[in-house]
Amino acid sequence: MSVLFDNPVQPVLEMPADLLRWQRSAAMADTAARWRIYLHQLGLAALMAWCQEEFNGPVLPWPHAAPFDIWHVVDGLALQLGQARIVVMLSETIHATELQVPQEWVDLRGWCADYYLAAHVDVDDGQLVLWGYTTHAQLKSQGIYNATARTYTLKETDLIQDLAVFWVAQQLVQPTDLPSAPLVELPNAQAKSLIQSLAHAPDPRLALPFEQWGALFSDDHWRQQLYQQRHSLSIVSVEDWLNEIFDQGWQPIQTLHPPFALANFRSNADGVAVLTCGKKICLNTAWDELLLMFSVDIEANKHRNIRIQLHSANKSLLPNNLILALQMSETGELLKTVKAGMQDAFIQIPAFRCLAGQRLRVHIQLTDSVCQEDFIS
Repeated sequence: MSVLFDNPVQPVLEMPADLLRWQRSAAMADTAARWRIYLHQLGLAALMAWCQEEFNGPVLPWPHAAPFDIWHVVDGLALQLGQARIVVMLSETIHATELQVPQEWVDLRGWCADYYLAAHVDVDDGQLVLWGYTTHAQLKSQGIYNATARTYTLKETDLIQDLAVFWVAQQLVQPTDLPSAPLVELPNAQAKSLIQSLAHAPDPRLALPFEQWGALFSDDHWRQQLYQQRHSLSIVSVEDWLNEIFDQGWQPIQTLHPPFALANFRSNADGVAVLTCGKKICLNTAWDELLLMFSVDIEANKHRNIRIQLHSANKSLLPNNLILALQMSETGELLKTVKAGMQDAFIQIPAFRCLAGQRLRVHIQLTDSVCQEDFIS
């Protein structure tokens, strides 16, 4: 069980320390971002378990399983409960007397929540206490807006503190369309310039007018780019490839590999790949270079159809037991793995679909030699 029933109306959730989750964030030089990401990972695990026990429907983290690209600068973790969205604010303050929510979760189109929950976290005791909640309408109408910090604050006395009522509300109330101001469109050149300007800003969310910041931060691609820029992460993006921006050894496949391989390298969407590119991979073994190849189809609904293949660069057979795997970048979760046999000229990850902005990792391994390539779909 994830719930300790010390107070049935204000659940106390188990939130044990987790070395693996700490290691995922420990590479970050920014100590504040490192701790915020670790704390939110622990909180998300505890809240997912609680919601799955209490809610008779699908429970999903939003916008994806490990939104480090949000948490490194903005507090708050979001969950999708069926058609409703909640945002939980974590605080280490022992005797919190208010709920404070960053403006991003209240005013950005597509980010607003139906409900906002206040939680106290105690890492030493391994506990998360849920002590109150409110609705979007109440937060906007009764909350105090701080223009300097860009937050909405609601006093403890204005919150509903019986969390049992929250679950009753989920069964009786249907979520409604939440009002939000339209965002400005940022040209590519301007967005890139803003990201450069925010690379070393002490608090990037306050360094720009909210309209500009909101447009930049709510865009999956630019938000990932900001995250990478501020934390010196080595990762490539399908969006850059579509704009003919190739770096870190990646090239359009026609310039990297003879055409003979292309006949076997087509996606499932209409039989023609919108994008094909590749990179030569050199493992620390006596084996010759390998060729990692991507085929990507872009759909109108922002989904990607992706196929990944691994070839020998000199057209010979692959070494036996060579491993090609697909993982989630942030969590390391294994999604698919294939292994070369004695007579394989190439191996491939079966074609898969995912949303734009998904962080993924290709893992290549032969005995003890490993190569990993992170990318954003």
